[in-house]
Amino acid sequence: MTQIMRLNPVKYCHHLLLLIMILLPSAVWGETHPLSVAFYYGKQHPVNELHAFDIVVIDPDSGLTPSDYGRGQSELFAYVSVGEADPARSYTKQMPDRWIIGENQAWKSKIVDVSSEEWRRFFLDHVVEPLWRAGYRGFFLDTLDSYRMAAPAEAFPRMEAGLVAAVHDIRKRHPEARLILNRGFEIFDRVKDLAYAVAAESLYQNFNPATGKYGTVDANDRSWLTSRLRDIRGAGVPVIVIDYVDPANRPLMRETADKIKSLGFTPWVTDKDLAGLGIGSVEVMPRTVLGLYDGGEGAGGDMFFTNLQRYVVMPLNYLGYTVEMHDMREPLPAGILRGRYAGGVIWPYSTSSGEKQGLKQWILNCVEQGLPLVFLERFGISLDSDLTSSLGLAMEQFTQLAPPAKVIAKDDMVGFEQQPLPRIDAYLPVRAKNGRVLLQLSTANGVTSDAVAITPWGGYVSGPYVVTQLMESQAAWVIDPFRFFSEALKLPIMPVPDTTTENGVRLLLAHVDGDGFESRAEWPGGKLASEELLSNILKRYRIPTAVSFITSTLAPDGLYPQKSARYEEVARDILALPWVEGASHSFSHPFRWKPDQEDTGVEAEIWHTVDVPGYKFDLESEISDSINYINNRLMPAGKKARLFLWTGNCLPAGDAVRLTYENGLLNINGGSTIITNSNRTLTAVAPLGISRGKWFQVFAPNQNENVYTNLWSRNFYGYSRIIETFSLTESPRRLKPVNIYYHFYSASKEASLSALRKAYDWAMGQRLFGIFTSEYIEKVLDFNRTVIARNSDEWLVRNGGSLRQMRIPTHAGFPQLEEGTNLAGYSDLGDNRYLHLGPGGEARVRLAVTPPTAVSLEYAAARVTDFTRSGKNMRISFTGHTPFTVNLTGTSGCTINTDDTTLNSVKGDTIVTLTEGNHDLAVTCK
Repeated sequence: MTQIMRLNPVKYCHHLLLLIMILLPSAVWGETHPLSVAFYYGKQHPVNELHAFDIVVIDPDSGLTPSDYGRGQSELFAYVSVGEADPARSYTKQMPDRWIIGENQAWKSKIVDVSSEEWRRFFLDHVVEPLWRAGYRGFFLDTLDSYRMAAPAEAFPRMEAGLVAAVHDIRKRHPEARLILNRGFEIFDRVKDLAYAVAAESLYQNFNPATGKYGTVDANDRSWLTSRLRDIRGAGVPVIVIDYVDPANRPLMRETADKIKSLGFTPWVTDKDLAGLGIGSVEVMPRTVLGLYDGGEGAGGDMFFTNLQRYVVMPLNYLGYTVEMHDMREPLPAGILRGRYAGGVIWPYSTSSGEKQGLKQWILNCVEQGLPLVFLERFGISLDSDLTSSLGLAMEQFTQLAPPAKVIAKDDMVGFEQQPLPRIDAYLPVRAKNGRVLLQLSTANGVTSDAVAITPWGGYVSGPYVVTQLMESQAAWVIDPFRFFSEALKLPIMPVPDTTTENGVRLLLAHVDGDGFESRAEWPGGKLASEELLSNILKRYRIPTAVSFITSTLAPDGLYPQKSARYEEVARDILALPWVEGASHSFSHPFRWKPDQEDTGVEAEIWHTVDVPGYKFDLESEISDSINYINNRLMPAGKKARLFLWTGNCLPAGDAVRLTYENGLLNINGGSTIITNSNRTLTAVAPLGISRGKWFQVFAPNQNENVYTNLWSRNFYGYSRIIETFSLTESPRRLKPVNIYYHFYSASKEASLSALRKAYDWAMGQRLFGIFTSEYIEKVLDFNRTVIARNSDEWLVRNGGSLRQMRIPTHAGFPQLEEGTNLAGYSDLGDNRYLHLGPGGEARVRLAVTPPTAVSLEYAAARVTDFTRSGKNMRISFTGHTPFTVNLTGTSGCTINTDDTTLNSVKGDTIVTLTEGNHDLAVTCK
């Protein structure tokens, strides 16, 4: 039985508990979990992945700063060498020779007289203080016992006293500083009250720099070190152990970390250079796939047009992964890649794409490390005997390939949207000696090709069996991309972030491009298209909507100075609506955002660019000045525009995207999600966005009416087909939220306005969660930031708190809804189970084979603003932009209090209907 409640709105104040959860999440649910620490001295920091650890020790000269890293559940500590001076450090040159007592030959560093009071002042002023000003609040103090290599034994007490004084001086100057000591056993008893933790190296596994080999620590040495570390832990100071294992031997790394944990110590098992992503109290499950493409592919060399970006990124996004695109014409990523990346996907443009940068050796290195690789269409280099032998492949010997080629064996993973059509001109006579062949072909004269295979090192799809072109503008998947990438890249079953849903409800957003604001409605008595949109759409459908403006159209010094006052009045009326957020659609609506950009086949759209007399394209005018104009002249008090909607071909260069970030703006538009019943293929579904250098351009979930009306040339009712897109991106997989995206000019024609109403009416009839476009963008950016780490039977999830939805296959199990998990509930859709996270940016997921009996939030089309569990009881608060319902399960026999209403002894599940605004619910169970 389901109990239904209908309630009136009341004013709501955030609880102090919410503030505590946001600022100090570890105080709420992290205190029972062991400390996690990572040491990363490499130059290319996997920043998102490092956020899985409470503390990350880095080299402060490596280029990453605390302000770049951000604060939250994870904090950067600076590596500081106390007893030695590295000649590469800038401050070393300022040190006089009288402070140097020797040299560490192994590291080519100078050993310092730590007993010198003069040196101690220098150390505080020139080493510690600059790091404190840079934002570091924690320090890893290394080389505390180096004096023993250079000073005579009778000087040891004086050296140790100097070290003790240095530690005390740091805390005296900065009482809140947290200090991790590397060993320092000789001084521990005198500084233990100041130590945040003590670290030691090589308890089980080590690296011998003399032999260049990894090895096992001698049992006697291990026993001695274990005894010392237990004494330190017995004094109430946490112990960190750093062990060294060949990064290719991931199983040994896990085994070693588990051994260290079993002793009650915090592990960090890593490579000899501490330059890889090792294993600590948790093991990061890498969510980044490295994508290699040939920059010579595509129109104008823009990465947007490469096959990798157009086809591969979307299914990997759905599987929960980001893709780091890399042009294989540039030097290939070096170092330890396993642990940092989940795998690599290589889609060369030719059979020689990888020759220049040594792709062959790079492949061999990846295979040796155990990083899964997938090759699409071709390998990018010649398949010589060395490579084929290493990959477990064999080339068929033949004198000719006699047509026709035919399929002789096919797995059900092949033929996803289009059946394979064998071609002699794309025939690869290769055999996979190990693994699983998914597509096998044969020529008329018996030459065999294992055209598609999953192998021990990954997999490959040759020739036209990835995607096949049906016609010039349409393509279709031959291989099932979801299954193939999952199996070939050996992707683990784990919770993955989802941007389409929150609290089990599909998201709805609407945004309006500024084109056609000044157009006249084409019917008797018609007003400005902007006025018609305001009265017929924006006031009628009260859902969160972003409305943008081309500022040269409205501004007094723009195109229409005599009409500016009227245009600005209409814009202010639109922006005054509480459910409308403001945005810029640039100053002049550039069609091309890069001066050297080539035509992309849609030259007919050039007429959209506004021709402003005397104006020369300038990024500051288009982005910074346009948003300032909107905020200074159009936005009502208390509201601020912080959105930029790309114009024209939506292919900005990195400098344009960078400028939006520097101005504190969120950006969106671009992509090509145009799947319909007449183009029913997932190749027509775009990914979440594209990286432009270090900046990310977020794509619109769907395309606007311009695409559905042949570039606004005919069939002006065509946008009604967006409903087909909404349906096809919901089933059989929920790939996108619902995005009603259009221009002002849709309100200038009766047919287009009718189509727009139809789209809105369809959305109003669905169970959807209306959010602002800015909120969606923040979820996408949080998707990129989300880190997932494994600790035994538990997954740790961390991000910025904007993305609250995780997803697992239903066969993976049920979430345990307990105190400390920050899971409000779950719901199922098809083969997927959606896990609903509370606020705070951290959750812990443990799965069981049976459903939980605890109270569970099943659905809510509103934001959870506060959430706690205490035993069987639950308190939860919501903010909804529109009226919404809350579905709760497991409430039988419970009492539910919400605002000013109480429901006692509920029978069965509960549905609560609430008005827009803020609401509190408390569920008390016996």
